[in-house]
Amino acid sequence: MIFLLQEEIDNFEKFSEWFNTEAVPKIEAAGGRVLVQGVELENENMLHLVMEAPDQETVGAFMTDEEFTAERIAAGVHVETTQVTFLQT
Repeated sequence: MIFLLQEEIDNFEKFSEWFNTEAVPKIEAAGGRVLVQGVELENENMLHLVMEAPDQETVGAFMTDEEFTAERIAAGVHVETTQVTFLQT
């Protein structure tokens, strides 16, 4: 299942360092993968991730995991801005 995740972040470099070293291995261990990651040209604080996961439940488990949420916050994610859109392909 492909999905788009959009959220505000403080700093793309700080986020990417955490995301690529800490989060991606967890995502891959759960059967997911990152297809595209980047920020908007005109707003470097708006992150876009295109990812793949086995199902919506896997994504939901990450989004409700308190430890993972704390890690996201520490990496500069404004979790209250997170929007997840599941795509039909």
